[in-house]
Amino acid sequence: MENSVSDHAAIALQAHRAFASVPGSLVDADEHDKLLGELSQKVRKLVAVSRKDIAIKRDHMSRLRAYRVMGTPLGLASLLAKEDLEIALRVFVLDNSGSTGGGDGHFLIRRCDGYQSACATRWEEIRAAAIEQAEWNAKAGVHCEFYLLNPPCPSSPMPGRDFAIVDPTVGNVTMQVAQLEKMLYASRPQGPTPLAERLGKLRHRLEGEMVDRRRIMLTIVTDGLPTRENDYCVVDDSVAFTQELRAFTSSLNCSVVIRLATDDLATVNYYNRIREEHGLPLDILDDLHGEAKQVLGSGNGWLAYSPLVHRIREGGIMEKLFDLLDERPLRVHEIATFLEFLLRGPKDDPFPRKPRPLWEKVVQLLPQAPLVYDGLSGQMVPPVNLQRLKKSLGLTALGCMKVPTHKALRVLPAKALQAVRRLLLRSR
Repeated sequence: MENSVSDHAAIALQAHRAFASVPGSLVDADEHDKLLGELSQKVRKLVAVSRKDIAIKRDHMSRLRAYRVMGTPLGLASLLAKEDLEIALRVFVLDNSGSTGGGDGHFLIRRCDGYQSACATRWEEIRAAAIEQAEWNAKAGVHCEFYLLNPPCPSSPMPGRDFAIVDPTVGNVTMQVAQLEKMLYASRPQGPTPLAERLGKLRHRLEGEMVDRRRIMLTIVTDGLPTRENDYCVVDDSVAFTQELRAFTSSLNCSVVIRLATDDLATVNYYNRIREEHGLPLDILDDLHGEAKQVLGSGNGWLAYSPLVHRIREGGIMEKLFDLLDERPLRVHEIATFLEFLLRGPKDDPFPRKPRPLWEKVVQLLPQAPLVYDGLSGQMVPPVNLQRLKKSLGLTALGCMKVPTHKALRVLPAKALQAVRRLLLRSR
């Protein structure tokens, strides 16, 4: 493309010079120079835009290949590669307070035939999630930073001791991830949960460094409520944390994920209440198994909630369908879009937006999809549960839409009502 623009520009300039050099030309010398200067300037702009477009396309293709190598379905890989171009960096604040020494954590151990869930402390769960995010983003080419909530030396922070940066554009990412692992394994759970203080310092630094308005994805991995000097959260701690979250999201182009490493219901309710009462753009996540149960309870059990989907949500994603998974049942057109992320091939047309054709399309493509680890059952299963999908699409075993309710039946004509009753009797 760049060569094409340059060739066309050269031809245009040569034509203009030739025309101006013809005896009796209507273009005088001054007019010629002025037009030539304007044309040259336009050509330079075209070439600059062309180079930028080529660089963006190459970057997108490089990221797309990286996600595909990591086993990401084509539709989902394309979505992530496109979003990554709009993301400046991902930031992870890792809670290493004293309470993270609690023993109700879990993390997955990768095996040749899938995964195995292992019991762990909360800090071990947080540590495993951070390392997994670092490896994932390093391979995808995304700049990410990791900050200990209670660093060894908060007044004079140093990389590799108090925080770690994984930047694929600078140095060897394998060594950077190794440095992060060393820092995390050297850390021990201790101290309070000073979330407001850490976010404030982080916000001030980012406000001075962010020169463009690309998105910042902030993930806070924690097991408890914000505290400062006490072991329990007081009103001032909660207010300070809420204010800092609001300042963070308003002053920076930022999305926030609260990843909870605890089963404590009071903690879960606290963060959900912050989101609802203050209208903050937060996505509250549990661990893999807990989130899989929420997705099922929200009416989206047709999706096998896998480590891949959980990892993507954990790091933050702009596509809102992922946020809705644990909030409400997806509508038919939303289900179709999500299924395209999981099953659509390079030569496939867009998926139908009507229940029956969509169902038939999934039945056709699902056998070709690789199995995934299901966070709910702990088994390797297809990425879509066909029976639950049929229910979510409103399809019955008869291949019809949902049978009308008794209230709806009362407004049907008599003959139609008799026909529906006969179908109901046959189906029992």
